[in-house]
Parts: sequence; structure tokens; C-alpha cells
Amino acid sequence: MKSRNIVLAMVGASLALAGVAAPAASADDVTRKSASCDSPSGKKINVSWGSGSQTTTVYYNNHCNENRALSFAFNGFGGTTIWKCFVAPAKDKGSKKIEPANPKGLIINGTKC
Repeated sequence: MKSRNIVLAMVGASLALAGVAAPAASADDVTRKSASCDSPSGKKINVSWGSGSQTTTVYYNNHCNENRALSFAFNGFGGTTIWKCFVAPAKDKGSKKIEPANPKGLIINGTKC
């Protein structure tokens, strides 16, 4: 019984150390951007995304009365820029996963991509 308790304690300690060694996501890894609405006055669309390894998950909260197009720029091969765009519906909050990871910028433009 005593050896079993020692083994369980060692497993528990290993799991605890693994949790300490694993890098945690920090607020520094999140990029945020917002843009004013045409209507209603004084409201905004808020967008945030993190730096993933394969994909980018974009979170949006659109307080506008109109759809807003979110265009993300990514580094392509040979110095080219790849654009990925999707529409955040009016008065909607949600998320969208896009590829690849680590966009270099965002343009919040009209209502269509």
C-alpha cells in the first residue's frame, strides 16, 4: 500500500510540474482592433484574434446596424500578401476560424468582401 501511495504522489508531482512548464497564453498574444459604425452613431465593431500555430480564430462583436467585412492580410510565399475576408453580420457576436495563422494586419471595410 505504501509503494502505491508513493507512485501516485510521483505521478501527481509530474503532472503538476508539466503544468508549470507549459507556456500559458497571455494577454500579449491577443491583438484587438475596433472601428466606428455608420449607424448607430457612437457604436463600434470590436475584433480580436490570437497568434495560433496553424490557424487564426477571430472573435467579433458587431454593434453596428450593418454587416462589416473583415479582411486579414497574411504573408505569402515570395513576399506576396494573401488576403482572407469574411463578413461579421450586423448586431452579431461570434467567432470564425481562418487559415493560415498569424495575420500581419486587418482592414475593417464595407459590408461585403
